[in-house]
Amino acid sequence: MFKGMRRRIARVITGLMLCMVLMPAFAVYADPAIDDAKKKRDETQDQLDEVNATLEELAEEKAGIEDEIDEMDDALAEVLGSVEALRIQTENKEAEIYEAELRYDEAVETERNQYEAMKVRIRYMYEQGDKTYLALLMESKGFADMLTKADYIEELYEYDRNMLASYQDTVKEVDELRTQLEEERLELLALTAEYEQEQAYMEGVIEELKSVAADYRSRINKAKAKAGEYARLIAQQNKEIKRLEEEEKKRKAEEARKKAEEEARKRQQAQESLGDAPETNRVSNGNNTFDVSVIYNSKGSQLGKNIAAYGCKFIGNPYVPGGTSLTNGCDCSGFVFSIYKDFGYSVPRTSYSLRGAGKEVSASNAEPGDVVCYPGHVGLYIGGGMIVHASTQKTGIKVSYMNYRTPITIRRII
Repeated sequence: MFKGMRRRIARVITGLMLCMVLMPAFAVYADPAIDDAKKKRDETQDQLDEVNATLEELAEEKAGIEDEIDEMDDALAEVLGSVEALRIQTENKEAEIYEAELRYDEAVETERNQYEAMKVRIRYMYEQGDKTYLALLMESKGFADMLTKADYIEELYEYDRNMLASYQDTVKEVDELRTQLEEERLELLALTAEYEQEQAYMEGVIEELKSVAADYRSRINKAKAKAGEYARLIAQQNKEIKRLEEEEKKRKAEEARKKAEEEARKRQQAQESLGDAPETNRVSNGNNTFDVSVIYNSKGSQLGKNIAAYGCKFIGNPYVPGGTSLTNGCDCSGFVFSIYKDFGYSVPRTSYSLRGAGKEVSASNAEPGDVVCYPGHVGLYIGGGMIVHASTQKTGIKVSYMNYRTPITIRRII
């Protein structure tokens, strides 16, 4: 018994080690072409994301440059307005200066005429001397008239002097006004020159900013073109991935179909090897024969009876701990596992796990094909209160009465 346990433990350890070796391969299994296509697609997506991020940065920087251009345009408009206002003021000032020049020339002419007239009168009176004054006074009709004429001569002289002084003052005032207007005009011209320099500076800055904005537009257009290329490439890559996945899906479907056909073929072969009920009511395995009429005379489904009869074909074959070969050797759970596998059913591999397979039925309702579970052991019910099972290394696969031990549970798989 201990020797059999050691063999079983060795087989379990070997199986676990094999699983540890194979599990990574199964875990990462995938179509390499699909993985490679997805990797390239993801790389292209990363490149597209990078270009889109660059586009956002360029757009923000370009918007900042355009805002600066707008601000400079507004400031330039104010400067241009100031230059135009100064130009108008300068023109008005020049018009005022022109008027002042005319007034000055007129005042100078009036002063000169007054001075000349005054010189003529003074010269005339001084040249005539006392005679003129005497003649003028002698012509007087009386003393009062004489005094009046003397006052008149004096007033005339005083008038000439006053008029000359008045005209000289006018010339001075107009000359001062003309000088003041000229100074103001020069100030306006100087201020205009400053504004024009500022205008030239602003226009230069705006041209620079426009050049930078144009460069950003060029870079943005190039980035958009590159993004478009990546987007088209991603679309092509997704299309290729979809094609590969469809091919993989078809391949797996074909494998599943072939597997299902193979399982169906095995079931068909197993069922054809038995028929609905053997004509001889006996199955043979070398020197071992068994009358299966007990199976087909029992209640239950035809498939369950065929499964039970199929199990009886291997009576006499060896018991091998951890084995699953119906011909070369199997243990109790390996026997049940392989019988059901040949009919296309997947059941647990261990006797312990088989206790929870299918649904539980009572012993009185047991039918051929049901799994009878014992502590540490299982078998197939074949009717008539009997089971077929891989019993021990000494006896191999054989038929026993179901109650040779007390069952824990009976499970119906189909």
